Amino acid sequence: MSKETRFCPFRRVLTRQRTRITENRVEENFKDRFGGCCGERCMAYRDGRCLRLEKKEEQDG
Repeated sequence: MSKETRFCPFRRVLTRQRTRITENRVEENFKDRFGGCCGERCMAYRDGRCLRLEKKEEQDG
């Protein structure tokens, strides 16, 4: 297995941060990012390939 980090679109992480700017105003920031691939521990991962991504490509094509 290579040392580079792979990201999985099915393990998306959404974080929300609220900051009070003034007494009556609150600002919300959202951060959306992909989670890390868990590799062999994922039930959609076989023989070094993500079966979820392959299935999605077949449906799009």
